[in-house]
Amino acid sequence: MKKNLFLLGSILLLLVVPIFPVYAASLSISANTKNTTPGGTIRITVNANGLIGKFSVTSSNGSVLSGGEGSVWLENESKTYTFTAKSIGSATVTINPLDVADTNGNPYSGSKSVTINVNKPREKSSNNNLKSLSVEGYELSPGFNKNTLEYTVNIESSVEKVKINASKEDGYASIDGTGEKEVQEGDNKFSITVTSETGKSKVYSVNVVVKDSNPIVKEIDGKKYTVVKRASALTKPEFFEETTVKINELDIPAFLNEKTKITLIGLKDEEGKIVLYRYDSSKDSLEKYESLTSVSKTIIFENTSEEIKDFKKTKVTINEMEYSVYQMSTNKDYILIYGRDIETGTKGWYLYNIKENTIQSYMNDIVSNLEDNFAKQISEYKIVLLSLAGLSLLLLLILVIEIASKSKMKKKLIRKFEERKEQIIEKEKIVEEKIKEENKEENESTTQEEVKEETKESSKTNQKKKNGKNKK
Repeated sequence: MKKNLFLLGSILLLLVVPIFPVYAASLSISANTKNTTPGGTIRITVNANGLIGKFSVTSSNGSVLSGGEGSVWLENESKTYTFTAKSIGSATVTINPLDVADTNGNPYSGSKSVTINVNKPREKSSNNNLKSLSVEGYELSPGFNKNTLEYTVNIESSVEKVKINASKEDGYASIDGTGEKEVQEGDNKFSITVTSETGKSKVYSVNVVVKDSNPIVKEIDGKKYTVVKRASALTKPEFFEETTVKINELDIPAFLNEKTKITLIGLKDEEGKIVLYRYDSSKDSLEKYESLTSVSKTIIFENTSEEIKDFKKTKVTINEMEYSVYQMSTNKDYILIYGRDIETGTKGWYLYNIKENTIQSYMNDIVSNLEDNFAKQISEYKIVLLSLAGLSLLLLLILVIEIASKSKMKKKLIRKFEERKEQIIEKEKIVEEKIKEENKEENESTTQEEVKEETKESSKTNQKKKNGKNKK
């Protein structure tokens, strides 16, 4: 009973007696970081809780860490001061009460401090390696190695999304390209880029292969290829336009060159490499597509059994690609290609200069130039030819007569001369006929023009007469 009465009395006393706040005076100091390099900035925060008066905020070693205040006034508050790192070493920043009391008027003493280390600048890291790489729920092929940049993952056709995870070897590096990715049937290539602190990048590639539910398989030279059914997996060659072809009742992405009527489709080999092949829909046949591009032309290779003198059939590597060509035996810088000009569709032999990376028509241009030059020369020098023929005949006549007069075989020589004379005369007649034909064509053309001009003049005259009559 007495115990209960005591408790009740204590409670009543607490309710009646007013409660006054009690403040505990304190002093503290902190830094935004305790480690920096020369030139770095340090922010020092002091907190005078329940204290009023003068303080000093100073560095123990101004050559290492400069800044602070020799005398500051604080009234129950916090303030931040800036210090600058000058050189390698350590310094202590101290807040020291000079003339300070608490809010009740009681004197306060007792300093606080924090030590700052100024370190040698760290060299930036060039490490751009991955520590780990995975496609969640699936196995990479080959297994992960930081020095291996390309990987493959095979998944079922029902999968629509995958998650790529990766971690970096160096904490200062950054990673881009991870996370959840949408996938479609066929190849889905994703890049994971690791960038070092110095800015140097390394790219890891993951090809997520979604199983083809209805593959179209073609066999070429004993090797099996799968027809690529996704346009995004193909790169359009220059001078070709996107189109489609029907294969097994499916629309297959393709490329068409209008000049040559060549159609290309993509085939993927057993290693996953995609190569363009020429496709003939009428025969359902495939032929490997090869082309060579110079500074001015692109030639599509065509098959031929023809042999070229001074050129030997061989294989050469140009721009990391191997070609079957004809190479000049005396100069290895020149090779012959049988094919089509992709821009014009012109088919024939082309001469390629490996050093200069130039292509020009071989037989076509040479023959054409010869024909043009010959025709030009005949036209320009036909009169000269006739004159020379006549002069030759005269000289031959004089020579024969001179020899025959002094020889017993005079009659025989004269007979041979007559035969030769007839041959020369016959040739002259042929040349003259050609000249006459050419002149006739020129005259006819000229006459037609003159008739046209006369007709025009006559029309003008008649019109003038008519106009004159009308005026009268």
